[in-house]
Amino acid sequence: MKRAKYIAFSLLISFCFVTIILQMAESKLSNFWGKTCYKLSGHSFMEVDTKDKSGMPMRYYPKLGKVYDPHLIGSEASRFYDTRIEPERQKAFLEMSSWLIMQIDSTGFIPQNYSYKAVNLSKPWYSASTQSICLLAIAKRAGHLRDPEAFQKSRRILNQLDELGSTIPEGGIWFWEFGEGVYSLKGMLRTLIGLSSYQKLVGDSLSAQLFKQGTVALAAKLPQLSKTGYLDDKYHYKNPRSEHQELVNLLALVNEATPDSIFKPVIIKLKRADNRFVLLQMLSRPRFGRIMGFLIPWGLVTWFVFFLLKPKKSGTTEHGN
Repeated sequence: MKRAKYIAFSLLISFCFVTIILQMAESKLSNFWGKTCYKLSGHSFMEVDTKDKSGMPMRYYPKLGKVYDPHLIGSEASRFYDTRIEPERQKAFLEMSSWLIMQIDSTGFIPQNYSYKAVNLSKPWYSASTQSICLLAIAKRAGHLRDPEAFQKSRRILNQLDELGSTIPEGGIWFWEFGEGVYSLKGMLRTLIGLSSYQKLVGDSLSAQLFKQGTVALAAKLPQLSKTGYLDDKYHYKNPRSEHQELVNLLALVNEATPDSIFKPVIIKLKRADNRFVLLQMLSRPRFGRIMGFLIPWGLVTWFVFFLLKPKKSGTTEHGN
């Protein structure tokens, strides 16, 4: 077999191998490399959750660095509350929920005290999804400690949450994560999940009303935001497929809280899109990093296969009489 045939065969074998791996585990591999890059260099191409020396959650943002993100801290506080049987988790929940209360400023909201260049926001700025998740964590603290003052703080956030949303022409209220006019799908979904969880915890009619108005707006905007066949949020730093999967999971949580499961047909369609041939997904939503994530392994595996297949040169020499 000539050298060219060995190369062609190596390319084919490695192409099939890398494609199968990416089809099954592209998101996991992307997250692994993103976290590995951060651990090795302190920088990454994606958002990475980390902690400070005291154990308080922090989030790394590309082009920004590590920040204390109230949304992350509120999410972790609620997660630890739900598993607070362990003393360490209960302690962490109380520390994080206390931190959230101390962040409430004169507006009654919890600010993001960092600038976010992706949407040209200067600190402080206010996110509806942060308020929704944090009021839930504070309400859980209030119930755990029997603290009416903490409950009033969470209630005040809820009462004015509509200030961080707008009635859109299609109907309903869209809750803004990065300010009016910036349609962040992830922010909207996380806001609705927080409202639904608060309603289940407290039985509050206002949270149920805001959730209903939010789902009306989401149902109206979702066809436009998913016109490519995939869900995307360009204001966050993630692998496109990982982001699609995360947004579909968030949409499924919102759907579970709706009485008529209005988003179920869309979810089925979006999950089907995630199972399409991975290279077609890359071509339909090209990203430099994503394409290089295919080409580099393909090249390395091709070299390895060629090295195994190529004939070894004979080390013996025949001598005439």
